[in-house]
Formats: sequence, C-alpha cells, structure tokens
Amino acid sequence: MHEPVTDATVEHWSSQVLRYGVWGSAALMIIGLILSALQSFSLPAPEQNPSLGELVHRVWSLTADPIILMYLGLVLLMFTPIIRVITAIAGFAAERDRRFAWIGAVVLLMLIGEIVYSVVGK
Repeated sequence: MHEPVTDATVEHWSSQVLRYGVWGSAALMIIGLILSALQSFSLPAPEQNPSLGELVHRVWSLTADPIILMYLGLVLLMFTPIIRVITAIAGFAAERDRRFAWIGAVVLLMLIGEIVYSVVGK
C-alpha cells in the first residue's frame, strides 16, 4: 500500500527538486568550464544569448560546446523554481488540499505570465 501524502512528504519532494536542480545546474556549468579549459583555442562568447530552441537543438546534436553547456546550466537553474511550484501543486493535490493547490496554480500562472511577457513583451 502507498503511504499517505503528508506535509513532510511535500516538503521532501520540494527540497529534492531544488537540490537536484541546483546540483544539475552546477554540474553542467562545471563540465562546460572544464571542456573550455581543455580546448586549445579560445572560445568566443556568442554575440547574443541562444534561444531555448537553439540550446535544445545543439544538445540533441550532441555537440560538446562548452558555452552551450554553461547556458543550459543557467536555464536549468532558472527553471528549477518553476518545477518546484509544479511539484508543490502535485503534492497539495495528492493531499487533497484544494486551497493550496489553487494558490500554487495561480503562482505557476504568474510565473508563466512573467516568462511570456519577458520573451514577447520586448
């Protein structure tokens, strides 16, 4: 049988999401720094930040571009709080705590709205 979801369980899930997000981000950035140090030529910084689509495309093409790995680490770090909010919503829903699940959903919509505004609103 499954154990009931409690406040401690939701807090544990949330802390795990934050922990893995920060560690994953740090690992990507450190790997990028090590790869850039191992390459014999200097790495020019891009003229402008790559788009999320470009990051995904370069990762799936399996190019070991150190700068892209470092950008990917930053993107993971930026998305970690959003994933944490989604985890909290799922936990509150599992607890059948409707009020906090709705509050979490509103916070998530606000975060998504901020992202859309920052991308489209310029």
